[in-house]
Amino acid sequence: MAVHHLLRCQVASRAARFRVVGILATAAFVGLSGCDGILDVDTGDVITPGDLDRAGPAGVATLVNGMAGTVHLGFDAVARYSALLSDEMVLAGTFPDRAQVDRRRILDDNGALTDEFYVPLHAARFQADTTVMILREWVDAPDFQVVRSAIEEGIARGTLYGGYTRIWLAETMCWSILTGAYPEAAPLLPDERMGQAINLLREAEEAAAAGGFEELRVAAILGQARAHLWLGRFAEAAALAEQVPRGFLLRAEFSRSSPDQYNPFYAVTWGDTEAIRWTVGDGTVTARGNEAWEYLGTFLALNLVRNRPTGFTSFQGSIPVLLQMRYGRAEAPIPIASGIEARLIRAEAHVRAGQTLQAQGILNDLRADFSLRAGLVWGLNPAPPPGALPPVVLTGSMTSDLRSVADERARELWLTGDRQATGRRFRLDDSAGLNLFPPVKVAIGGGDDLAFPIVRRELEGNPNLGTGDACPPGQAPGSWR
Repeated sequence: MAVHHLLRCQVASRAARFRVVGILATAAFVGLSGCDGILDVDTGDVITPGDLDRAGPAGVATLVNGMAGTVHLGFDAVARYSALLSDEMVLAGTFPDRAQVDRRRILDDNGALTDEFYVPLHAARFQADTTVMILREWVDAPDFQVVRSAIEEGIARGTLYGGYTRIWLAETMCWSILTGAYPEAAPLLPDERMGQAINLLREAEEAAAAGGFEELRVAAILGQARAHLWLGRFAEAAALAEQVPRGFLLRAEFSRSSPDQYNPFYAVTWGDTEAIRWTVGDGTVTARGNEAWEYLGTFLALNLVRNRPTGFTSFQGSIPVLLQMRYGRAEAPIPIASGIEARLIRAEAHVRAGQTLQAQGILNDLRADFSLRAGLVWGLNPAPPPGALPPVVLTGSMTSDLRSVADERARELWLTGDRQATGRRFRLDDSAGLNLFPPVKVAIGGGDDLAFPIVRRELEGNPNLGTGDACPPGQAPGSWR
């Protein structure tokens, strides 16, 4: 079936030459009209409509795997940059654009943010949506019936990824605008973007259920729960999360086949292929505002962090290396969604409903086998000793107990993008009474950004935006919300 009406729509950055994990193929960037904006630049490796026509049914696997690789890299970008913004990590290099993120005073012309966060995230969303469009044209075509199941799985997966990428846009950006497959005339605020995510994830759930793709169905349910949690619909979030098995895990996958396929979070923190540029703050570096990770003592005791290990040096040598052990291998996967997250959603909903004992029971259930999971699931070696996390007792005070839930999220969901999302969600919720963001680093010109802006390249290239549209009116660098 021909796809000649499709238009090429590529990514505006050398950083967006995306790796496809496990196959010898390039990422597909084949879109529909309406590509104005940051994606409308002819650079990067592409699969053209002609390539797809010639490949026929054999092109399905290339298309779906290319989409997955692109989404996994987009999620890694979310995890890394949100870690700097939320102080899970501190900059160990000298790049001034990254330092803006670390200081939480981000300018919209930040080149590193553009190439290393904004483009990968939008490319992930764009490719997920476009892949679904292409596969829907093929699903009933006679020539493609031999791979119909793979097409149906690709549609379910692409719709799921379309929902999750919209969640990440809502959680990380003060507002956002789409181009390509679903062009928008104006930016959407996070709550509106979350509404989009819920609709897509419902579609993904239905498609996955119809095809028998259980992992995708459960992931779609959990994504809906996460979106409802953001929107303050705690009962709905808990009801959805209750359907997720405790051991469920959806991950972004990487490979040690070549440095180009390494987990990028591992690459910038362990220094195998480049100097170490991200590390954990220990409060000793004046140039970084004496930034220390709030849970450093606990994480050192749990072997989640190694303090100044021999043989590791940061790019800026005066900044000590505190080595994160969550991703201690080049091929280490990054959790996108998990049954542990589902239980934390339920615990928060119980706290909000005044059901203290139920929330306490969930938290202590997670604490009881953390040591085992740290070894088996995280690959932590050595794992914490059994009983390293004693039971907690909740107080019945909503603010205090929400803080206890946040503490558990900080450990269980460390370096997965959750800290910024949870911190921002609590800051914008007056009833929570919690500020998880660290104090402003006044001495080094820091600000109080909770989110990322639309970048200058998009503002200048998208006809639906003006120069003042980086974030909603009234916001400015150092106070993006």
